[in-house]
Parts: sequence; C-alpha cells; structure tokens
Amino acid sequence: MLAGALNAISIIGYDATTISHITGLVSKASVFVAIGSWEFAWGALRVILAFFLGALLTGFITGKRVFILRKRYGYIIISLGLLIIVPYFLPVKYAILMFAFIMGMQNGMIVSFKGIVVRMTHMSGNVTDLAVFLGYRLRGNKNEEGKTGLIPLIAIVSFLIGGILGILLYQRINNNIFFIMAGIYVVVGILYFITRTKCIDKNFNDIPDELEEENI
Repeated sequence: MLAGALNAISIIGYDATTISHITGLVSKASVFVAIGSWEFAWGALRVILAFFLGALLTGFITGKRVFILRKRYGYIIISLGLLIIVPYFLPVKYAILMFAFIMGMQNGMIVSFKGIVVRMTHMSGNVTDLAVFLGYRLRGNKNEEGKTGLIPLIAIVSFLIGGILGILLYQRINNNIFFIMAGIYVVVGILYFITRTKCIDKNFNDIPDELEEENI
C-alpha cells in the first residue's frame, strides 16, 4: 500500500515520473538515446540507477532472496520511514531520485516468499502471476501454487488502495503526507520485530535458517 501511495504521488506531484516502473524508464532511456535527447536520457537513467542502488543495499543487508524470519527486515522498514521524510526538503529532481532509492530498497528486501516471487513496488509480474494461477485453476489443477497464488491478488489490491488513499491525502495536505507515511513505515517495522520475536519464541527456535521459509 505504501509503495502504491508513493508511486501515485510521484505521478501526480513529481513530473509524472513512475519511480517504481523500471521497465518504462528503460524504454524511455532507449528512446531518448535513439533520438539524441541526452539530457532526458540521463534523467531516466539516473532514476534507474537510484532504484538499483536501493535494491543493492538491501540485497547486501539481507544476503538471501528468500524470506527468513530471523532476518532483521524491521531495520530496513524503519529506515524507509526515516528516508521518506527527506524528499520533503528536496527539489523535485532530487526528490524523485530519493523516491526511486526507497522503492529499490523496498522491492529488494524480500524477493521470494514460499516459492512465490515477491514484487512490492510494481504490478506487471503480480498481474501475470495471478492470471497464470487462475489459468491453472481453470484447467483443473487445484494443487498448483496452493493458497500462495492469492499473494499476487493481495499485492495488486493493496497497491491500488494505497495509490487511491495516497492521492486523496496528498491533495489535502500536500508533502506533509510524507510524515504520515514515515510514521506508518516505522510502526510496521516495530510490528515486524514484535511478530518475529513471538514466532521465534513459540515455534522456530530449532529451525535452521535454510528451512525456515518452508516452515513459516
């Protein structure tokens, strides 16, 4: 939801830039290079680079693609809450780069959960996964993907609702929305630590990290 809100705000308030949709930015960069518009090409490329560096940072911190409960994702989430305040004080061209860096961090935090590729900041893959899951069911294969096939649907609905709420709030309080989003990120990070502690204490003390994802 927070990713959906941030991406929608970047579209309506920051030069119509879709900071989480790297596919479109790569296409724009190729078009600008082809027509010799180097300034616009660099504008697209630096957003891509900011997203890349954000994902690189979380990849370095987590060290694995799969979700493992013992990892301190909460620190990353709280860091996102602190970073999202920064654009409030920046000019548009630098705020967009910070947005992209934040989205890269969030998208790179968890890449795989229960065998499903997780995409937090863009929906093309989630729409594909949901469609394929429904295709399996229509064919009569009810065992394929199991309940995890609903993860893409939850992601799409959450992203959509986040975008709607983000725009409605942005229209009323403008950039002050970043402080609200920062608070939500921090609360989510704290809730992760609380949930992590309870789960490990009750059920997962003896589970090796490499098996933990399948047991959660």
